Amino acid sequence: MKVISILSQKGGAGKTTLALHLAVAAEQDKRQTAVIDLDPQASATSWGDSRKAETPAVVSAQASRLTQVLDAARDAGAALTLIDTAPHSERSALAAARAADLLLIRCRAA
Repeated sequence: MKVISILSQKGGAGKTTLALHLAVAAEQDKRQTAVIDLDPQASATSWGDSRKAETPAVVSAQASRLTQVLDAARDAGAALTLIDTAPHSERSALAAARAADLLLIRCRAA
């Protein structure tokens, strides 16, 4: 299973939107995908709850439980897991970065 973490210390940078778009694109490409929502605001989780389709799976979690949630995604057959992190949360970002095969850091062009 590949893990992609999406990081930015700024709120409103598009982390959740990017995670969900990548997850849906992966599902359309026939890859079983999970999204782990580490943001207490839980926007990705709300999106998953309101979505008619059952996939991609979206799970809300705390950074301290990230290893267990990743293990559950792997055991459930996920080929790709995207981690949506909270802004202003060093602990969450560090846990997500350590777990990732690839980091996407949202920033403004400058």
